[in-house]
Amino acid sequence: MRDYLTYKKVYTSGEMFTLTGSDFHGFVETGNIGSAREVSTGKSLTSKNTYETDLFFSIDFKDRVISDINITLPNQLDDCLFALNDNFTYELFRYKLQNLRENNTFVYSELFISSNKLPYTDSLRYASLSSNTLTAFEIRTSDATTPQFVSNIKFENSHHLSAFGYIVGATAQPNLEHDDRFSLFVCTSSDLICLTGSNTDLTIIEDTTGYETTEENNLTFKELGGIASTDKYLYLSDTGNNTVLRYDIAGYVNNDSSLRNKRNYIELVGGFGDSRRQTKFVRPTKLAVRPDTVAVFDSGNKVVKLFDEKFNYITRITSINFNTETFGAMGFDPDFGSLYILTHKDVVTNNINNRIAYLYRYSGDNFRFKEEIILDDKLDLDEYIVDISFSGTDSNYWYFATNKTVYKKFKTRPTKVIGKYRAERLYLLNLATQDVVNEPITINNRWNFSDINFSQAQFIWNLGTKFGEAAAAEQVTGLLDSTINSYSIFQSTSSFDKTYMLTDGRLYFFDEPITASYQRVLKDVNYTNYGSEGFSLNPDSFIQQSTINLEIRKLIDDILTLKNNIIGRFSGSYNNDILELADYNYNVEFDKFITQEIENFYIHGNEENLNGVLNRCFKLIYELQSKLINFVQPDIDSSVQRSYTVGGIIEI
Repeated sequence: MRDYLTYKKVYTSGEMFTLTGSDFHGFVETGNIGSAREVSTGKSLTSKNTYETDLFFSIDFKDRVISDINITLPNQLDDCLFALNDNFTYELFRYKLQNLRENNTFVYSELFISSNKLPYTDSLRYASLSSNTLTAFEIRTSDATTPQFVSNIKFENSHHLSAFGYIVGATAQPNLEHDDRFSLFVCTSSDLICLTGSNTDLTIIEDTTGYETTEENNLTFKELGGIASTDKYLYLSDTGNNTVLRYDIAGYVNNDSSLRNKRNYIELVGGFGDSRRQTKFVRPTKLAVRPDTVAVFDSGNKVVKLFDEKFNYITRITSINFNTETFGAMGFDPDFGSLYILTHKDVVTNNINNRIAYLYRYSGDNFRFKEEIILDDKLDLDEYIVDISFSGTDSNYWYFATNKTVYKKFKTRPTKVIGKYRAERLYLLNLATQDVVNEPITINNRWNFSDINFSQAQFIWNLGTKFGEAAAAEQVTGLLDSTINSYSIFQSTSSFDKTYMLTDGRLYFFDEPITASYQRVLKDVNYTNYGSEGFSLNPDSFIQQSTINLEIRKLIDDILTLKNNIIGRFSGSYNNDILELADYNYNVEFDKFITQEIENFYIHGNEENLNGVLNRCFKLIYELQSKLINFVQPDIDSSVQRSYTVGGIIEI
C-alpha cells in the first residue's frame, strides 16, 4: 500500500528550516523522518526547533475536519508510563519522553481545521462576456476594491464564442518563465481551441477541426471525447475515430521562439478493437497523463488502458465494474504517482435515492495495487464528476469537480468531507429588501457582507443561496453559472496554488493560499519549542535528578506554549445536515487547566522509587495534553454567522 503519511511536500516561509545559515523560503520535502531537503535541488536543510517542523517530521498532518468530535491522543497513558517490572534505563526514559513529545505535536496539529469555507483567495480573476456580440473575452477582477461580479451572458448565447458553451474538456498549463501567464486548451465535440492568457488578457490562438495546422493535411476530428496535458505534450482523444493523439506544445509554455504558440502533431495510437487489443479502442474518452504515463478510458470496452508517453502499452485496468458504476474522471497524483479514478453509482437506502462517489487508487508496479474508497461526500442526483486535480503546494490535498461543485479532499483521509464550493454560490443574494414591493434583488458577494471585517472575510464561496419565491429566482436567471466544465490546479512559485475553473459563463483563474487555508484557535501558526531536538541527555553520562527535571521542564514548557496561545474553541453548526465550521468562541475554562501544585510535575531528592515518581509526573503531563484536546473540541449549534441575507450574529 502506498505510504501517504511519511512523504510530505510543503511550502515554507522561513519558519521551519535554514539553508547555509539563512532562513529557507521555498518548497521542502521529506521522505525519511528527520531528514528534509529542498525540492528543486535536493540540498539538505537544517531544522529549526518549532512546532511546524516537528509536525513535518511526524506522521501527523493538519488534516483535521470539523466533524472530528471525539479526538484521542496517539500515545495512550500506558504508552507513556513505566511498568512495575521496568528497569530505568536511558533508552526507556527517552522512549517515554518521546511518546509524550509526539502527543504534544499531535495536539498542535489538532489546533487547526482545514476551512470548509472555500476558497481562501482574496482576489478572483475571471474572463467573461458582457454582451453576446463581443468577439473577445473581458478580464475582470472581484476583490476588496471591486467586490461585485459584472453581469455576463452564458457562452452558448454568444454570437462569436458560443463554442465555450459546449465544452467537452479543458486542460491548462502555466508558463514556465512567467508566473502570471498560462495556456488553455479546450475541446468541444468537433473543435480544438488553443488559448493563451495572463492576469489581463485571454486570447484565442487557434480554433481548428483538423489533426494538424497545415493545410496540406486536412484530416478532421470526427468526435472529440477527452483532453489532457503535461508541460510538453497535449493529448486528445478522437472518440469517433477510436484514436488518441499526441502534440508537442512546448512553445506554448516555454516561449521558444521557433515553436511559439504552435502545436505540432507527433503521433497517434488506436483504431477499432476490443479490450484484448492493446492499442485498439472502442470510443476512447477521458484521459489522464503524467510525464511518463498516459491513461485512456476505453469507454466502449469498459476498461482503462495505460501507455508510456510514446504510446507503448503498459497494462490495463479491468477491476472496476463500469456496468454498475458510471466513470467520472481520473488523474495522476504528482507526488506519489498513484492513479486516481472516480466513479459514481445511484443506490437506494431506506427508500431514498442517493448518488455515491467511489475513489479507486492504483499504485505499485504496473498499478497492481488497488484501494477502493467510498467517499462521504454526497452528490446530488443530477450531479456528475468532470475532473480530478491535485495541489502543487501541499502534498496532502486533492480535489474533484462535478458539474455543480468542487470538493476539497485529503490524501491521508480521502473519505472525510473538508468543504466544497458550488458555482451558483459565487453570489450572495441580499433578500432583506424583498418586503418592499418591486424592490430588486441586490447581487453581492462576500466582501460587502454586513458587519464583516474584510480582513477576516476570507472570501467565503459556500454561502447559502435560497432564492425563495419563483419571481425572485427568475430575476437572477442567467447570472448564475450553473455548470462547471473543467477544474485544474498547478503549483506556483510561492505558497499559492494556481486554480483554473471553466463554467458556462466564466473562466475563473485565481491563486489560493493553501498554506493559510485553515481555521485555527492559536494566536499564530507556529511557535518555537524544544521539540524532538530538545533532548540533551548523553547516554554515557550519569543521570541525576536535575538532568531528569530539565527534560521534564522542557516538555511542560512546550505544553504551556500551546496553552498560553490558545484563543478559544472551534465553533460550528449544522446546515442541511452538514456540519459547517464557523470561527471560534471563548468557551474555554483555562483556570481549570492546572489543578496540581507545580512541584508535583517534578521529582525530588527524597523520592527513591524513580519509576513510580516519573509515572506521577508523566501522568500529570498526559492529563494536561488531554485537557488541551478537550479545550478545542467544536462547540456545535453555537453562535455563528448567518449564511446569507442580512449580516450580524444570530443564535442557531
